[in-house]
Amino acid sequence: MEKKLKQSILTSYLIGTPIGILTVIATIWIPLLLTGEGLLTIAILGAYGVSTIGLVVAFLIALWIGGILAYKNINDGKSFILTSFKYSVVVNLIIWLTFCLIVGLTVTEERFLMMIPPIIAFVICTILTTFTIGLLIAYVIKRINNKPTELKNTVANKV
Repeated sequence: MEKKLKQSILTSYLIGTPIGILTVIATIWIPLLLTGEGLLTIAILGAYGVSTIGLVVAFLIALWIGGILAYKNINDGKSFILTSFKYSVVVNLIIWLTFCLIVGLTVTEERFLMMIPPIIAFVICTILTTFTIGLLIAYVIKRINNKPTELKNTVANKV
């Protein structure tokens, strides 16, 4: 695998993983912090606990795919905003489809109602990450791609 592609995937992981994991943790703990009671947090974990684990695993795979996609878009000369949008859509589509698939397989009652929050989350997360994390990742990958390659045994290296 090409060195700059590896660095692009690593960038996707280094920026995306901490933010994504902290978002999942915050989503679980915010009800507890706001109300001071853990009942809503227990309900969230009871309803979406297994799906959340699937989301985190899918997230790690999606960051890999998103890093490759962003690298290719930047190399093709696509704009930051288009690269960011594609990155965000792909990553969020993978994680929320996985989440919905697990909900569909594990929930026996009210499947449709249980699918509404993840669908809303997909739309909100895609919009937010397009204009924040996605742009940052696209910018860093562009910087990686614009770095000159190593200069070995050239006149410029000897000067």
